[in-house]
Amino acid sequence: MSDDFLSGLQRSHASVAGMDFELPVVISEARIFSAMFPASSRKLRELIPIECPSPAQILPGTGLMQLTAYEYRDSDLGPFNEFSVVIPLYSPHAKMLPAYNLLKARTTREVHNFLLHRGTTSEAAVRILGDWHLWPEFLADIAIAEDDGWLTCEWKEKGELICRLRGRKVPAKRSGRIKVFIYTPRYPRTQRADINPCESATVMKSPDAEVELGDSHPIAREISETLRSTKPRMYTFAPSWQLIAYGPHWS
Repeated sequence: MSDDFLSGLQRSHASVAGMDFELPVVISEARIFSAMFPASSRKLRELIPIECPSPAQILPGTGLMQLTAYEYRDSDLGPFNEFSVVIPLYSPHAKMLPAYNLLKARTTREVHNFLLHRGTTSEAAVRILGDWHLWPEFLADIAIAEDDGWLTCEWKEKGELICRLRGRKVPAKRSGRIKVFIYTPRYPRTQRADINPCESATVMKSPDAEVELGDSHPIAREISETLRSTKPRMYTFAPSWQLIAYGPHWS
């Protein structure tokens, strides 16, 4: 764990739905794996409120949808798993040109995302990240397993498969911190989170990730109808990862 990322952090008390907690919310130690897939820009735009920036494009008419599995080992909310569906957005701080804007955001380590769905195994996360941060949290079954150098995350709701994401444990090294500006369906103005990938690796057009979507769950159908391919354009594995989530009410 990188202590300097969290040192000196000023925190305050808050309460929601009868639960007391500290702000900002801190994830001290986690493991994640994540893949980005090409998707229809038009369909992505239909999923985002009009107040939000446009989906970032890698080619004219083609954006990205990011699927991420999180295994939180040490956090303010205890240990739990999550799975998110995110749409990368154009950064307002760079020219809104396909590919260029995303590359510029990676260089400056400041990204803008629309958080479309977020399943969690934690009731505390639903109450705090859902009710206070206004993230689209809902209770789900999320199981993460390891086998022969691969991680597999199976995301279900009430026994119905939404997504099964597999990712290889590729060699990782220390990486720089990232500022993430988040928009959500319930709060289309931006809120900030800081990420510290203590150890991370990113591979382009990688065979190191695979995805399988469910047949009938509404989120699975939505993802399937939006993606142009289930072959990832980018894969990230972070065996050690930290997060500070400030929330919409932070000043």
